[in-house]
Amino acid sequence: MATTRLSDVIYGPLFLPTTIHRIAQLSRIRNSPIVSTDAELQRFANSPGDLVQMPFWNDLTGNSNVSTDDPAQNAIPNKLTQGQDMARKIRRNNGWQSANLVASMLAEDPLDAVAQLIAEYWVREEQRIMGLQMRGVFTSPGMAGNVLDVASEDGAVTPVRFDAEIASNAYALLGEYGTTLSAALMHSRVFFNLRAARAIERFKDPATGLEFDTWDGKIVYVSDQCPREPGDTSGFKYTTYLFGNGAIGYAEATGEGGPKKPVEVQSDASAGNGEGVETVWYRRHWVMHPRGVSFSGTPASASGVNDTELGGGANWTRVYDPKLVRMVAVVTNG
Repeated sequence: MATTRLSDVIYGPLFLPTTIHRIAQLSRIRNSPIVSTDAELQRFANSPGDLVQMPFWNDLTGNSNVSTDDPAQNAIPNKLTQGQDMARKIRRNNGWQSANLVASMLAEDPLDAVAQLIAEYWVREEQRIMGLQMRGVFTSPGMAGNVLDVASEDGAVTPVRFDAEIASNAYALLGEYGTTLSAALMHSRVFFNLRAARAIERFKDPATGLEFDTWDGKIVYVSDQCPREPGDTSGFKYTTYLFGNGAIGYAEATGEGGPKKPVEVQSDASAGNGEGVETVWYRRHWVMHPRGVSFSGTPASASGVNDTELGGGANWTRVYDPKLVRMVAVVTNG
């Protein structure tokens, strides 16, 4: 019986499209309404270079003119002005040796099993990186008006828990746009407090078959990448993020904008004292950007932005009106 080698699976024509599809299928955040893409963002992502520039028209302002029949009165037209939102491509890779994938290689369908394993890793990595971005965005000075901090510094003694009243005050930060918030990303401690209060409900999306938790009519995503900071005296402070539809722009870079070799198998003939070891390398370039908050920092490396830079508030600048940035952060004690 022939042995299935890692290279047999990876170099098959179906592996890359299978894995890309599986990543998109497994990602709850990318399947949610808070993430959107469009042809323009995809075009930027597929283009060479690291910087993604997204110009936009500012809203029209000023009161309308009162019409008259006096020909001597001339109306003065207002100017149309543009702003500039900017994102950086996220370039990441990782490699796994065949020993790490041995169970998958022995599966009935090795291609599907290896694709599933790698896809699950990248879904977790996307969520981790999104957590870094949110930390950077909401610690930037221009986003102070989109943060509601009601946490007690003595959280173990006088905790302030996340609830509907606090959330309503957070919605109000966006004024009339507060009604557009549709999802929450929260730490597991906040989630389980809400579940203990019987405030969490569960539903199944008929389109994707994915099951989601909801709270206050909003889809809930749970990630311990959400900040958990100690209080000055006791306890902890947790940050919950609330999003509106399309708050995050997403595009997977392909073509000239993507990695030259998305998947590659490296064979080390001398490893294992001559037995040989195969390593699969998986590379991705993608754009995942909070719309309306420009990444204005300059990465230290020409190869791309790193985790520390994504999480640094000094690297982010709000370019939309605060109410049009479809995100708010709430800090409580759980």
